[in-house]
Amino acid sequence: MDVMPLIPFLGVSVPESLVLYYMVLALTKKKESPFVVIILSLLTSIFSFSIRTMPVRFGIHTISQVVLMTIFLNLFFRLPWHTSAVVMVLSSVFLGLAEGISVPLLAWVFKLKLEQIISDPLLRILFTLPHLVLLSVLAYIIGKRGWRLPLISEKLGIKNESDKRTTKQSIRQNCLLTLCLVQALMLVLLNLSFHAYNTGVYPSFTLKTLIEVGSIVLLVSVLATIFVSGYLLKVIEHDAKLETEIHYARERHNLHLRLQVERHDFYNHLTAIYGYIKACHFDQAETYIANLYHTVSSIGSLLKIEPPDLAAIISTKYEEAKINGIKFFWYVKIHDGSLPLSSEDLTHLTGNLLDNALDAVKSNGSPRIDLVLICNKLGLELKVSNNGSPIPQNVRQNIFVAGYTTKSIKQHSGLGLYIIKQIIDRYDGQLELREPDDYSGVEFVIYIPWNK
Repeated sequence: MDVMPLIPFLGVSVPESLVLYYMVLALTKKKESPFVVIILSLLTSIFSFSIRTMPVRFGIHTISQVVLMTIFLNLFFRLPWHTSAVVMVLSSVFLGLAEGISVPLLAWVFKLKLEQIISDPLLRILFTLPHLVLLSVLAYIIGKRGWRLPLISEKLGIKNESDKRTTKQSIRQNCLLTLCLVQALMLVLLNLSFHAYNTGVYPSFTLKTLIEVGSIVLLVSVLATIFVSGYLLKVIEHDAKLETEIHYARERHNLHLRLQVERHDFYNHLTAIYGYIKACHFDQAETYIANLYHTVSSIGSLLKIEPPDLAAIISTKYEEAKINGIKFFWYVKIHDGSLPLSSEDLTHLTGNLLDNALDAVKSNGSPRIDLVLICNKLGLELKVSNNGSPIPQNVRQNIFVAGYTTKSIKQHSGLGLYIIKQIIDRYDGQLELREPDDYSGVEFVIYIPWNK
């Protein structure tokens, strides 16, 4: 273990601890007394020095120091445990990355060997100052600008103007930035470990220690990648659901607007019918009444559908199909108006399947879509069929994977069927992909049982 005299050690460790604590304060937008921060930094450094004097494995003092600082953040800064851990790890990543780059770079500039710097307390203090100054400036900028990762804001429940302006793109960029920082730190740590082993600057750093450090680096890199990837997937899925909710809200508004228009035009319809009859154009009057009856009955049928969200989505897709010359037949029967799943999830299922069907039949000469939704005591069955091109067998196994799409990436996120699969699994439902009975094409059949 690398052991320095107490005073020189404190000359390195106390400033590092100060910078780490102030970085945490900047990231969490907290304010604490400088006296408290200095005392905590001194206690942290003394604790780290005590660990270094013990016959423990290389790197244990660093891990112990991070754990102690996390505890201090919870006790004295009143941060939740998970938030303390996140900001402490992130601050340590900044420090480790800055030190791992700055010290070797300065050693190369001044033509000194790392072992000379490490073995000389004065040089060690001097070569530590540049990256600490850099991190201090970074902490000041973070605090001044109010920068922080969405994950930290989410844990703290921070709601300010800058957070409101946070976009999906910035969230993804921050996640990727965090991953890159962690991976870069791991590479720097691995490089320094190889150097320490080759030069023998740390007598306790043996081949076994090198293997252990390498294993830890690999493990941290893998876990960081898995964590960030999972978090990104949740963010993207949440964004897709939010966009769908907004889209469905607009469709409900359009249905209400359509009803208002029909009510407003009712007098005009009566006037037109009266004019045809007055002029003895009975055939035209009959045709006009038939068309009007078809429109009103269609709206009336939709209004009988419960929940209203489902009526709105069917109405909108029906109008979209009508505009594009697509035959759209639908049948909905819900016993007692009760459902084995939430109305939001049912709307997601129906809307996504209809969107896929509308896309699938665009290239067909006589496009057709059928929707059948029946809910009774046995459960809910939803069937959406279309006469578009059948889905190849080699594609079927991938269509429910997040991000997979055979369409333009700019226009489709590849999350529609993934969200459908997630909803079905949540309710222990079943999904079947087959060919319709009446024509060639694709039919999705979803069954959702009642919860026992």
